[in-house]
Amino acid sequence: MERLAEYKALVDCAKQAAEAAYAPYSKTAQGAALLSADGKIFKGSKMECAAFGGAVGAETAALTAAISEGVRKFKAIAIHPSAYPSGASRQMLAEFGINLDVVVEKTDGQLEVINLKELLPLHFGPDNLS
Repeated sequence: MERLAEYKALVDCAKQAAEAAYAPYSKTAQGAALLSADGKIFKGSKMECAAFGGAVGAETAALTAAISEGVRKFKAIAIHPSAYPSGASRQMLAEFGINLDVVVEKTDGQLEVINLKELLPLHFGPDNLS
């Protein structure tokens, strides 16, 4: 039950981050909240630009915020509205641990938790470089 309450709070933080998103082209405001192993939450908001390749996803923004604070170990990430991380975001998150929980809130309000390893089963990571 404690994990459920923790993940619900994480989804609420992702919703707050979505409110700050800059998405004039897609009109899809997206936010993410990344929970560190020591309980800190880092938020990120989607940021689009006219040169679409230069856009930053909410998951990447949250991860960048955490990394800029020196945090390298994570427990879970929530994304709002309900979505799974993009392929590129999955790979970046896997860099810091493949056993991250991905939390999404379904349209009925129920939380779905899926492990990053399930979303990226044959990931390429630091261990593949040796």
